[in-house]
Amino acid sequence: MTRAARDAAYTLRGLSFAALEWGEPDGSPPVVLLHGFLDHAGSWARVAERLTGHVVALDLRGHGHSAWCGPGESYHFPEYVADVDALVAHLGGCVRLVGHSMGGTIATLYAGARPDAVTRLVVVDGIGIPDGGAGARGRMVEFLDGLRRVRAHRAHPTIDAAAERLRATWTGLDPAWARELAERGTRAVEGGFAWRYDPRHLVRAAAPYRQDQHLTFLGAIRCPVLSVHPERSLFPAAEVAKLEAAVPDLTVADVPGAGHMTQMDAPLALAAHLAAFLDERA
Repeated sequence: MTRAARDAAYTLRGLSFAALEWGEPDGSPPVVLLHGFLDHAGSWARVAERLTGHVVALDLRGHGHSAWCGPGESYHFPEYVADVDALVAHLGGCVRLVGHSMGGTIATLYAGARPDAVTRLVVVDGIGIPDGGAGARGRMVEFLDGLRRVRAHRAHPTIDAAAERLRATWTGLDPAWARELAERGTRAVEGGFAWRYDPRHLVRAAAPYRQDQHLTFLGAIRCPVLSVHPERSLFPAAEVAKLEAAVPDLTVADVPGAGHMTQMDAPLALAAHLAAFLDERA
């Protein structure tokens, strides 16, 4: 049996956030779902509708229906982590946390910083990324140059055209779901429909990702962790294994046939893994 989603809104750290929710609080830690880069909460729909309890899929800042940062501000991992911290406090101080891709990295940083606030953690092709510390100067140059080039999104003439763009990017996405994702992920502008995410996300962050620092967060996680491996991962297996080795209590689940967008390629298989792992009685 599946459950219908409802729209929700939060004010976190003075910024307006949107979310999709399923179920009602039942005394157990809610499940919080964090999407990946340039995505939105709607991509979790076919997984979340099959979970039990209170489930919250958040639109991260500058994504989906959540507010953009103000002029002169940028998007960095510490801000995402602080937003999650505010949401967890609002939800009662303790959650079961699930993150995909960038959302998985955010989730591990949060669980390492606030180990008592996370009872179960799932990362879907997103426990971390290859080290970028050697390119610090180049990243700063790219950041400065990127800020000069920020432009508004190109408009798609129709929602259907935006949906077709999604299908061209994510092979195997069925037309009906592509349409749903495009409806939630675009806004009406002159000339058609533009993506809702802030185009400043396309500016590379000034500070490179430091894997040595991330390993300290992974080592501080105290809850059981499930790392989900799609068959066609974006990340080198050796890099993933190095990061996973730092986690004290780790289980791995493979999803055959799935690509990086596992929640879209194999929602039923992913939901089954999540339902079994997130059940705190298990």
